[in-house]
Amino acid sequence: MYPSNLSFSIRDAAQLAIDEANDRKIQIAGKLIQFKLLVADDQADVNFAKIAANSLVAAHVVGVIGHNTTDTSIAAAKIYNEAGIPMITPTSTGRALIKLGYRTTFQLLGDSDVTVGYLTDIALDTMNGKRIAIIDNGNTLANSLADTFTKRVHGRQGLVVARESTGGKTSDFNGPLKGIEGKNVDVVFFTGTGPQAIAFAESYKRGGIQAKLLLTGAAVNSEFPRTGNYPDDVYLLLHGAPMEKYAGYPEFAKNYKRRFSSTINAYTIFSYDATNMLIEAFRRANSLDPQKAVDELHSMQYTGLSGTISFLPDGTQNKPPYTLYRSLKQIWHPIKEFKSR
Repeated sequence: MYPSNLSFSIRDAAQLAIDEANDRKIQIAGKLIQFKLLVADDQADVNFAKIAANSLVAAHVVGVIGHNTTDTSIAAAKIYNEAGIPMITPTSTGRALIKLGYRTTFQLLGDSDVTVGYLTDIALDTMNGKRIAIIDNGNTLANSLADTFTKRVHGRQGLVVARESTGGKTSDFNGPLKGIEGKNVDVVFFTGTGPQAIAFAESYKRGGIQAKLLLTGAAVNSEFPRTGNYPDDVYLLLHGAPMEKYAGYPEFAKNYKRRFSSTINAYTIFSYDATNMLIEAFRRANSLDPQKAVDELHSMQYTGLSGTISFLPDGTQNKPPYTLYRSLKQIWHPIKEFKSR
């Protein structure tokens, strides 16, 4: 698990899905099944991710919800594939994960190539960007987004006038921000996660930069839909539809808040759906054989809290939805929904 409130809610949502499944008294092959959640902390580190994956395989788990980052998911995916265990990640979106070609790997969210298509349209059309700067945090997903974004912008006759990179754990952005000074930038695209993106936005505001700021869904804050420390007029492209539009959200939120103190965000919903979908795959297979669950996941359509979920042959989500938000008066306001490409 990633050490943040976002990850706590991902864990808690999986636990809620398991508890509800056990309350339904599911039978598989004529036997009453009690599902259990085994939590492993990979500390957002690729080496720990491999250790965690090996420990889960040794514990004979039948499926995995995770890992949380593209880098850790890539590190663990081979281990699960060799063991024949399905892995559904409710948060990792890097196309590099799917390019590994493992039949046991599933991405519940739209992959980075799909995301970049929307980001390009938003930067050039919605935000009226003419001169764009990119600052990435150096991890696999960030590099992929930045590289593909650059190509897409140039393909539409836009202009990327600066490309800066920083470390994945730093909170000092003086160097990258200095690198875009004097270049008449009107849109800055930053790829980073949670606390780092907030620190960047705060530095951005203190620097008096007039350009508009565009962030990816990885930068969503744990207080969502409140903005927390994000300043006004930041744009955020987030996976999924606005939570209040999910038909079963009020009941889910009531049940969740009754049991857990972690805050609900978009990724809470995706973890809940991923866990329920995995459980349903075993139920439909009428077997706890992980390989049979993999077969079911490749063929099934599942109606979850976030909508109808199915996977393309490569394991990416079919027709993933997105929502563009803009921060104003300490609230993230949805301004545009994207249904699918």
